Amino acid sequence: MHRERIARLQQALKGERLACALIVPGPNLFYLTGLRMRMSERITMFVVPAAGEPFFIAPRLEAEKIREYTGVKDVFDYVDEAGPVGAAERALAGLHVRGGRVGAEYRYMRLLERDLVERAAAPLGFRDIGGHIAEMRMVKDAEELVAMQRAAEIVDIGAAAAKAAIAPGVTEREVAAAVERAMLAAGAEAIPFNTILTGPNGALPHGLTGDRPIREGDLVICDIGAEYKGYVADITRTYPCGIPEPKLVEIYRVVYEAQKNCREKARAGMSGAQIDALARAVIARAGYGEYFIHRTGHGLGLEVHEEPYIVQTNTRPLSAGMTFTIEPGVYLPGIGGVRIEDDVVLTPDGCRVLTQSPRELEE
Repeated sequence: MHRERIARLQQALKGERLACALIVPGPNLFYLTGLRMRMSERITMFVVPAAGEPFFIAPRLEAEKIREYTGVKDVFDYVDEAGPVGAAERALAGLHVRGGRVGAEYRYMRLLERDLVERAAAPLGFRDIGGHIAEMRMVKDAEELVAMQRAAEIVDIGAAAAKAAIAPGVTEREVAAAVERAMLAAGAEAIPFNTILTGPNGALPHGLTGDRPIREGDLVICDIGAEYKGYVADITRTYPCGIPEPKLVEIYRVVYEAQKNCREKARAGMSGAQIDALARAVIARAGYGEYFIHRTGHGLGLEVHEEPYIVQTNTRPLSAGMTFTIEPGVYLPGIGGVRIEDDVVLTPDGCRVLTQSPRELEE
């Protein structure tokens, strides 16, 4: 259990005059306790009171695991036959939450958990505390950055495997399989996504990997993710098969320059909007602004997409220790697309690039 993180959350609860925070299985539970759990039909909740020791409401078959992995002593458990209502009533009675307000993760909590809490301690007022935890998670500590660096090294291995597998007649799915084998062998704990798009399919930023065979002259977009110790790396490289047509070479050069401009100029104190503009200006000057149809990047850590977002509407200054992607792209319908993506961490005097796969177009 991460005591310092929990103490910061408790300060936020006091500031909001909330009795407690209700945390469900997912990234915030892992961030606060080190425990990885999936949602299931058996409700588990981590309850962090504004003052005092946190505790769990959980099925009995999970109770010993929770104690062992988190160090939390108090687990209000229940058996399948009885269900969780009685356990929740016992757990929440001591907090005197009835008639008060509690914090919940609006992004993650299901109606299932909310219904349980309301049955156990109604009436209640709910307030979203997700923003407070997102604020904490944005700036990575040294241990987190070590895990993210290793995840980045694994996706670099995946990118190299993709490049080696590309050849005329090989399908998107076959390239993806080669990537997966290489990353699992390198120590990836999970592969959250692994998208290979060839030729005209590359004009779809979130296209689906299929059985299209690669053809001579195609550009192949390889969007690859890997998880290590709970942290995610995300890389995209666009590789040629043979010699692409001049228009594709042109947009590759444009995207390359836009991405390079961001990598070299991003630094703490700039806003997400300012970093986004570094890429957008290059692409717009080249006449392809209307074909850059997404933000320049997104935060990265315990989730593939998290705060901060590198987008025109994010005017907040960013801080050293924040991690995010830089991934401009140009997509020409019916022809193909190009995206180049790296993971970076802001430093006081610039940004450190975690992913190191070559970016130059090798025709």
